[in-house]
Amino acid sequence: MSLIATYQLDTPVYDSLFEEVPDLRLEVEQAVACSPDSLSVTVWAETDRWTAFETELERSETVKGSQHLRSEDDQALYQIWVPVSETTYWDWTSLGSVLATITRHGATVRMEFPDHEALSTYRDWCLEQDIQFSLNSLSDASSGSPLNFQSLTSSQREVIALAVEHGYFEVPRGISMIELAAECGISDQAASERLRRGLSNLLGDGRFDTLWASSPESALEAK
Repeated sequence: MSLIATYQLDTPVYDSLFEEVPDLRLEVEQAVACSPDSLSVTVWAETDRWTAFETELERSETVKGSQHLRSEDDQALYQIWVPVSETTYWDWTSLGSVLATITRHGATVRMEFPDHEALSTYRDWCLEQDIQFSLNSLSDASSGSPLNFQSLTSSQREVIALAVEHGYFEVPRGISMIELAAECGISDQAASERLRRGLSNLLGDGRFDTLWASSPESALEAK
């Protein structure tokens, strides 16, 4: 099942730009690898400090070059070259299309993944590169029905992510509740309650509490 994920990423390659130009906003229009080491990113930039922005483009250690293409209203289109090693480009290019907005708080990215396994693999790639990954919402690409991960606490998000990663919802299960609890460092009763409350918040449906009594799989199918 193809999925649409919206998530937040750290963007270390742009850190110096946002340190000098905090109000900067970048809308990524295109990202293309010029070589195995260099990435060309075409972005629409918005800021009230254009001089500071262009100055930082010239002196930034991570931006390897830039070109102003054109301006329209309050926006300007730039082509920026950055090291591929500072991004997750090679990790997501085979997974689906990307739409990204980048601010000082990081990049908000919308991407299509072929399945949960691909999403989990991509998240692991980010973490291996010390890039913070936070899932905001998830929806079935065919139905467009969203799951809002911002409604979860960090502990609920952790137990749900571990349950999916280790196959708790698969048949047969890849991990027991006791093992899942051990992964989280809590009791199995606390893990069960945390998982139930987290999925209830995630689905935003009062029917979940009743369905949980029979099986978690039934609750997931009910969405």
